[in-house]
Amino acid sequence: MIVNEKFDMENYLIGDSNSGVYRIYNLKSDRSYLSTTTDINKTRAEERFKLDLGMHPCKALQEDYTRTGLEVFVIELVREEKDLSKLESLLEEVKKEFISSGIELYPQG
Repeated sequence: MIVNEKFDMENYLIGDSNSGVYRIYNLKSDRSYLSTTTDINKTRAEERFKLDLGMHPCKALQEDYTRTGLEVFVIELVREEKDLSKLESLLEEVKKEFISSGIELYPQG
């Protein structure tokens, strides 16, 4: 038995809290909703909660989710950024990259 190794229960349960730009990706329509997060694990739970209740601010995303269900959606961190002051500019950069790559974006809110 190892006694000097500290067990981190919080990170075991929820993982590291990564900040950056995340997307909610619709696998069926190939559309993405982009936003920023300071904690991707917390954001995943919050976004799922809003979508499950039918209260997401992006109406087009909500309509797709209501029609097709959870199975065709992925919530993922697409670009990590530790410096929180850079999140908004990074979001704009990622939006431009997605659009120039032909990825259709859901409107913001």
